[in-house]
Amino acid sequence: MTPRRILTSPLLHFFVLGGLVFVLYGAMTPPGEGNAREDTLILSEPDAERLAAQFSATWMRKPTETELAGLMRDWAAEEALVREALSLGLDRGDAMVRNRLRQKMLFIAEAPAAAMSPDETELSAYYEANTERFARPGSLSFTQVPVPEETTEEDVAAMFAALEDDTAIAEMARSSLLPADIEGMAAPAVDRVFGTGFAAALADLPLKQWDGPVQSAYGRHLVRVTARSAPTLPPLGSVRDTVLSDWRAEEARKIREAFIDALLERYKVELPAPAEVLAR
Repeated sequence: MTPRRILTSPLLHFFVLGGLVFVLYGAMTPPGEGNAREDTLILSEPDAERLAAQFSATWMRKPTETELAGLMRDWAAEEALVREALSLGLDRGDAMVRNRLRQKMLFIAEAPAAAMSPDETELSAYYEANTERFARPGSLSFTQVPVPEETTEEDVAAMFAALEDDTAIAEMARSSLLPADIEGMAAPAVDRVFGTGFAAALADLPLKQWDGPVQSAYGRHLVRVTARSAPTLPPLGSVRDTVLSDWRAEEARKIREAFIDALLERYKVELPAPAEVLAR
């Protein structure tokens, strides 16, 4: 084999890279620390049963002994690789790893909230303090026709006069892809169709008569509101599960904030002044 072929051999590259990894590990590990590092991989029986259960859930059957042995070997390989990566500091500066670790710590901190159950008095008080979260939105029924751009006040007046004849509505609405007739649409949905604020603009219009122009995200409209219902607050019993879920989410937030505050108390935190950073 020629020297050139030896130097370009993938096997040689493998051994060189392997050697560099262990040299790097030796340089980063203080004397004596390598021997003290945990070098035993122990898979508990419950964890082995979990691996078998995961296999069963995926393949709808139990694994064979050979398959389970392979799963357990894969676990050992993953554990060994993770330990070596951590010992080499490969997790440092990796945004994905840091974010995953952060998420796991917050999950551990917030876990107790999932099992918390308030008494009825506490849940009722939370409901009363946050009625805007659980109120059912009001609805609107209306007909709209678009006002063409650069339409004068005289033209708008002529449109109002023409709309007294219902047969003209379809003709005027034909120029727009927006629906001409809306029946019982919730106010948030109206805003999603016509743009934020459109439902609020219709709230004070008189019923069953043409008015406007009203501005939407797509231009101006003449509108006739035919029906309007106000938001309603359902009884606690009918939305109890939703209220309980929100209460637990709020408790989880409180626990998370308290955990972070307590955690930061263990450190001396030195942060630059925001104004100085932004001024650079």
